Amino acid sequence: MRRDVAVLLENAPPRRRALSEAAFVFLAVLGPSAAGHAGRVVLAVFAAALLAWGLALLRPWEASRAGAWLGVLGLLVALGGTGAGAWVATAAEQEKGFSLSMAPLCLRALGMILLVAVLLWRDDQGPAQVGLVREGWAKELLLGVPVLVATYAVHIAASVPLAAVAVALKLADKELLARKSVATALLDTGLGVAAFAAIMVVVTGFEEFVFRGFLVPRLRVVLGRWVPAVLVAAVLFAVGHFYEGTLAVFQTFVMGAWFGFVFWFRGRLLPLVVAHAAFNTISFTLVMYLSKSGFLDKQPPL
Repeated sequence: MRRDVAVLLENAPPRRRALSEAAFVFLAVLGPSAAGHAGRVVLAVFAAALLAWGLALLRPWEASRAGAWLGVLGLLVALGGTGAGAWVATAAEQEKGFSLSMAPLCLRALGMILLVAVLLWRDDQGPAQVGLVREGWAKELLLGVPVLVATYAVHIAASVPLAAVAVALKLADKELLARKSVATALLDTGLGVAAFAAIMVVVTGFEEFVFRGFLVPRLRVVLGRWVPAVLVAAVLFAVGHFYEGTLAVFQTFVMGAWFGFVFWFRGRLLPLVVAHAAFNTISFTLVMYLSKSGFLDKQPPL
């Protein structure tokens, strides 16, 4: 049943501020990683610019908005996590190739959740404006199961033609190596399934909170319609997945668009968090099984 999603736009900021907030949050999520690969000086300059931008949006020095300092704290935590992750990844690439570190990812996630929550509060908005409400929460959690099943259907529907494109363009080997690199990095974390699932609740919760709950309504204000807002948010979401391979970016765009349309249809965030976290955890479990069976070792070496 479709819900009235007008609540998502209650007390929405004007178009200009909505655009500034959307651009700021997107750059705060992904910008430091790119800047980190360019060197520590570039990262420091970029982080300082983001901090100044965040202060201009939050204006925590105003007496009535003193709580906005929590948003500044969230930004600092997010920048610290992203910057640390970029340095760890750069060092690992110099030594043995692609690497993942879950601690910086979790720090970035928690910092961004706090930052975005304070931005909402600064605009006189609340949890309902990102699809988080108490009413019917148990039903929404259970709804995550059919959303998960449909997610796999969408995933397969996107993967088949993309695989054909990879073969036609002779990119299959390159894409396979990129996927194997990610799989190896996940295994190198040493996490068990339970620990990985717990981390995914935090990481995918942050992704859904930011890219669907926050950015989709902000882009709706900027673009004037829901469909373009969902698609642009999906593009922004996909940009952060180039490390998985070029075709994986298109695959991620399809998944982001699917989650965005579900959010628009339901106006609730919990089913997406459940489906996204479960999807990633099942994929991780499959990678562990393939590794133990020796299947991954039979693939072309990096």
